[in-house]
Amino acid sequence: MKLMTQWPLFALLVLPGLLLVYIALRLLVRRGWVAGFIRGTLGVACLVGLVIIGFFIFDLAAYRAFTREMVIATLSFSQQGEQIYQINLETNQDQQRRNLVLMGDEWQLDARILTWSGPLVLLGMEPVYRLDRIAGRYQSIERELNAPRTVIDLREDALWSASEVSDWLPWINARFGSSVYLPMVDNGLFEVVLGAQGLIARPVNEPAREALGQWFSD
Repeated sequence: MKLMTQWPLFALLVLPGLLLVYIALRLLVRRGWVAGFIRGTLGVACLVGLVIIGFFIFDLAAYRAFTREMVIATLSFSQQGEQIYQINLETNQDQQRRNLVLMGDEWQLDARILTWSGPLVLLGMEPVYRLDRIAGRYQSIERELNAPRTVIDLREDALWSASEVSDWLPWINARFGSSVYLPMVDNGLFEVVLGAQGLIARPVNEPAREALGQWFSD
């Protein structure tokens, strides 16, 4: 996991956290009953702020930094029946291989991407991503509406999403819905690349390239 590119934001979050710890301890250990209640309330508020910052850092660690353009997933397909495919999905997000089954004619991979602005860009912060889901699609609208569908969650466990608090955190831009979809084909091999503009899917072997050519001509 490449956290080095995220050090400016972590520094901005850790320093206020340490300050909150210091203030909370100073307020909570002082003696005296006159302002005890006020000091206690402020101390608890500081601790709550520290917990919020900790939750945000924990969730941000679920994202993966990328430099320029990089392959984040590879998908290989084996047809098991009519519009039924077994997929071997290998991702850089968690270094795992998943054997999945999708129904349909096409596959679709979605991800969430966080981009930065303002001082964070000047400090070298790079966009980060988190895979969201993979699903099967049908070329026929009628089949898409009525046939069985498969959607598989690829999100890691998180207490909350950093993108959900982007409205009140400065210099964070959240971009939702970056996705790619291409046809499924027996023995096909595809790769998904993450670049500055989002996700890009590419065929890797000949069956995948032939399927893509036929797909565009339909």
